[in-house]
Order: sequence, then C-alpha cells, then structure tokens
Amino acid sequence: MNTASDDAPGVWLASAVWGLLEEKYGQGNVPSVRKLTQLIREANDSATISHSHVHNILKGEAPNITDKTREMLARFFGLPPARFVPPAAHSCAGGQRRWEALAFRFSSLQPDELAAIEKALQMVKEERGGGVG
Repeated sequence: MNTASDDAPGVWLASAVWGLLEEKYGQGNVPSVRKLTQLIREANDSATISHSHVHNILKGEAPNITDKTREMLARFFGLPPARFVPPAAHSCAGGQRRWEALAFRFSSLQPDELAAIEKALQMVKEERGGGVG
C-alpha cells in the first residue's frame, strides 16, 4: 500500500535504517538507541549523533538529516551516503520514484526472501500465460 505517509522522507529513512540494522544485527537483535549512538560514534572517529536524533530517525520523525548525519550513517553501515537520500529527493517522475523505492527496499532483503519473491513473480507470469504485465 502506498500512502502519503509511507512516502514521507522521515518514514522512508526510518524504514531504510531499520532494514539495515536488522540486516546487520539480525531481526529482534537491534541494539538500544544508546548502544547504537555509541557504535555510530566509534565508527566515525568519535563524531556523534545525539541519542534523541537517532531515536527520531528510528521513529520516522527526522524528515531531514544533514549531510554530516548522512555521512556518519553511511560510514557506520559501510554504504555510500546516497543510500540515505530518499527516492523522492531525486528528480524522477512519480512512477519511476516508486520503482526506485521498491528496488531500494528489495536491496535489504535476504537471498531466501528474494527467491520467494522471484518464485511468486514466476507464478504470476505463468498464470498470465508467460506474458509480462
């Protein structure tokens, strides 16, 4: 389902960060905000993001982050800073933006989850007679 709130930059960022945290630590094993703040600081040569800002990011209440915060998150996760720019910020048509958001969400899935999606897509294609629709 795609609602205005789902497209909000803060919600997108929270979803992206949660996905990366669960990928890094395992679902249900994400450290506390205080511990995450410490780990981010350690990954960034003692540069810090406040506990409250990390909390707001995770709650979807940080629609805009600074370049510094984006770079710190990128270093912590070992990813390029562009990974923390919401698709809506790119100058794409609405349909293209939705495809980019979907591709980004898929990028954090585990191989078995991707295989299940591929299988479901194959089933739909077969149901439609092999056509792509």
